[in-house]
Amino acid sequence: MKVDFKFVPSKYKNTNILNKTIYFMHIPKSGGTTIDHIFLKLFSILKDYHFKRFKYSDGVKKNKLLINEIDISKKYFISGHLDHDFCSNLDNIYKCSIVRDPISRVISHYKFMVFKLSSTPEKYTFEMFINNEVKNNRDNLITRHFAGLLNEKKNILDQDSKQALKNMNSFDLIYTLENWDKFLANLLSKFGLPSILYSRFQQHQYNFSYSPKEHHLNLIKKYYYYDFIIYSKILEFKNQYKTGNEDEYSKKICVVSPYLKTENKLYNEQGIKNLFEKQNAI
Repeated sequence: MKVDFKFVPSKYKNTNILNKTIYFMHIPKSGGTTIDHIFLKLFSILKDYHFKRFKYSDGVKKNKLLINEIDISKKYFISGHLDHDFCSNLDNIYKCSIVRDPISRVISHYKFMVFKLSSTPEKYTFEMFINNEVKNNRDNLITRHFAGLLNEKKNILDQDSKQALKNMNSFDLIYTLENWDKFLANLLSKFGLPSILYSRFQQHQYNFSYSPKEHHLNLIKKYYYYDFIIYSKILEFKNQYKTGNEDEYSKKICVVSPYLKTENKLYNEQGIKNLFEKQNAI
């Protein structure tokens, strides 16, 4: 299996470094698993932030982070498939998220479910998948995240879409998946963090093939109608990250990959060269 590594520079100015807890709203199949692994690794090295990933459960309120779950005197990177207002009862929060085109997101999710069920597209059809998603109130999933309606047993209506669009304004940073690296570079730079050399997580080698048919695309357009509205709005955002001088970036580099064993430390460029030479010699 070929593994592609990408370098994302952190270009920060010492006078502009943010000092906030970060809330990353992780929308499924939008590159969030790699984001989680990057910041988990970063803060296991730096020790100045604490990584916390939450799931809905009886012990975690739907849209409120329980104070006894964290030490509010410390800074956190909080992540999870959660609503937009999960950290609304905390102060000094930086909210961010990545959103994927609804068609590619749903297709990616379907293929992952076929893989997870050890099935095939012939046995677990796309129609079955969509029916299950609608039945479990996971249609318009992007809208549900921004509207605060995850796990709610209700149909998404026009007023919910309008509320989701309004709630988007509370976010400090929203990028599309196509600009994933820019999202990461922006976040690293704003918080004065090291640069990153990474390869993606959750890259599955499927033993089946699937190409969406026209009526499959029509199902997505029907049952994820409001997600297209959200995505179109996000495309209008002017999240332009200026890289500046190519030489002005943090030379301290965190290496994050499921395919490369690394020490729990930051590397310089020579250290990375030695790391790959050692890996190739094994």
